[in-house]
Amino acid sequence: MGQLRFRNTIIYYMLPALILYFIFFIIPFSRTFYYSFFEWNGFGKTTFVGLQNYVKLTKDELFLTGIGRVLLWAGLAILLKVGSGLVLASMLRRPIRGSKFFSAAFFMPVVISTAAIALMFTLIYDLDAGLLNTLLRSIGLESWARIWLGDKHTAFYAVIAAPIWHTIGYFFIILLAGMQNISEEIYESATIDGANAWVLFSRVTVPLVWPILQICMILAITGAIKNFDYVFIMTKGGPGTSTQVPATYMYDTIFVGLKYGYGTAIAFTIFLFSLIVTLVFRKLTTFKD
Repeated sequence: MGQLRFRNTIIYYMLPALILYFIFFIIPFSRTFYYSFFEWNGFGKTTFVGLQNYVKLTKDELFLTGIGRVLLWAGLAILLKVGSGLVLASMLRRPIRGSKFFSAAFFMPVVISTAAIALMFTLIYDLDAGLLNTLLRSIGLESWARIWLGDKHTAFYAVIAAPIWHTIGYFFIILLAGMQNISEEIYESATIDGANAWVLFSRVTVPLVWPILQICMILAITGAIKNFDYVFIMTKGGPGTSTQVPATYMYDTIFVGLKYGYGTAIAFTIFLFSLIVTLVFRKLTTFKD
């Protein structure tokens, strides 16, 4: 067999993509990090403050509370999004009658825009005409009806229900592709040895798709930590600050409070926090043979 060799001409084909990456990622990222060491309102002169913005963040109760919320969001995303995707994929691992229809139906919400999903859930939560409250009243649970997005005790969970439902199909299709690559002979051998459906799922399917499952969980975690659009569209961080997350807090700090230096410190901290959580999670969930 021949050896793979790197050809210098390949760099010329990569150059346009590298230039775009440098312009639209490296430069903005570097400038964000640079301005995080300054106090600046976005218009006047910059004042160098060193690590003061980052020290302030460690004492910022609103930011720290937001970090707690996205960690809870990440946990629920793993449990509900990835968990549901895993179960659905396992059910459709073998071709059955209507499996193509069900696969398309489960994936369909993913192709709908975030704005449309957020608007749909906002209407579902409406006090008078919303589907959820109408259903509760129809089954005699009228006392449970409420302004779901206007109650500080339920607003956060009502918001995160939207992205969880929205992207279950995304993880379902990834895991289904992984499961369909597992040889059927493995399942047949385990069945001959007396394995039931639960043993096949827990001892065969999950271990063999674990690398894919790990990637799905990391995507769920990072998606929760950096999420902005659902919260901004549905509640803008309200009522009060009950649904405020780091990304919306960053937006309010920069574009409403005109504190660009502090806001960019929040932005870089979100990136750093996401990276650390991802690395730690990957370390904890990587098992050696």
